[in-house]
Amino acid sequence: MSVHSRRRRITTTVAVIAPPERPVRHFAGWVADSTPRGAAVLNVGGGCNASGDFPRIRRRAALLVAVDPSARVEANSEADERFQLPLEDFAHEHAGRFDVAFAVFVMEHVADPVGFTEAAARVLKPGGAFMALTINQWHYFGLTTWATSRLGLDEWLLRRVRNPEEVGEYHVHTEYRINSIRSVSRHLEHAGFSEVEFRMWDLPRSYEPYLPNRLTGLATVWSRGAYWLGRPNLMGHLTFKAVLGD
Repeated sequence: MSVHSRRRRITTTVAVIAPPERPVRHFAGWVADSTPRGAAVLNVGGGCNASGDFPRIRRRAALLVAVDPSARVEANSEADERFQLPLEDFAHEHAGRFDVAFAVFVMEHVADPVGFTEAAARVLKPGGAFMALTINQWHYFGLTTWATSRLGLDEWLLRRVRNPEEVGEYHVHTEYRINSIRSVSRHLEHAGFSEVEFRMWDLPRSYEPYLPNRLTGLATVWSRGAYWLGRPNLMGHLTFKAVLGD
């Protein structure tokens, strides 16, 4: 059955939550809580786990597979299997294999949202979950990154606000083509997901290192305003759990 034949109207819920003290660990806890014991789990973009290991997920998964276009995936010691492939290529040979797939700071690098979300749907079993942590495009940090990426200035700017040697080690070109509630929902619906839950939050210290010294106070002012207004679209980080239709 093709992905397109499963299309249905997606049910979307959105919540603003308090900023987690340790964002990646917090998200990994949500993934672990959503993972049945003995499940097969896919770490999308698991190239050497630049954001750290995921012990809670590892304890619940009978099988943990990492896929990443980068050769760094071979350094992922947590995974049972490692594949140096884009998700779109990997999905062709591994359809319906996983109960859960998750991605940490991957969505902002996706150049083909249709191909990516269809691949995420293809690797899952019916009723499986795809979960992600990424940057919200409509936050000032996301908007700035989106604009500089379109102008080809993202790496130039990053090297002026961060250590150039560090930039060379971790920076991957960003796209910001599927980084808002609306765009994520639309592409997930197209791929055959039946429901998606968003959890949005803002944490000033995550963005301050990228701001000029005289503007670091902006992060706190923005965050307080976003929470006072209760506006999900103003939050800096976007997380979601999408469930594939039967």
